[in-house]
Amino acid sequence: MKKRKSHIWDEHSIRAELHRRRMTTEHLARHKGVHRNTLSRALKTGTGKGAKIISDFLCISLDELWPHRRRVSAHVVYDSDKHGPSASQKKRRPTEIMISDSEVAA
Repeated sequence: MKKRKSHIWDEHSIRAELHRRRMTTEHLARHKGVHRNTLSRALKTGTGKGAKIISDFLCISLDELWPHRRRVSAHVVYDSDKHGPSASQKKRRPTEIMISDSEVAA
C-alpha cells in the first residue's frame, strides 16, 4: 500500500476544498449558526470554534489542517503545599485589617 502523501494546507487551499465540496464559509457559518467572520478568522489562525467547524465539515483533523496552530495549554493548579501560599492567601495581621465606619460605631 502506498502511504498517502501529506498535503500542506493553507488558508487558500482550505477555502478551495470547501468550494470543491460546494460550500462557502458564509453558507457554512449560516448553517452552523455562527458569524461568518468566525470562520474567516479560523482560516487564518486555526483556532477557536470556527476551526473546529471547518475541520468537522472537511473530515480532516485540526492538527492536519493547521499543524502549527497554537495549542491550548492544560489548566495548572497552584500547589500551595509545594510553593507556599500566594499573596492573597497570606494571613493578615490584625493591625492591617480595615474596619468600616459602621463597625467602629457599633
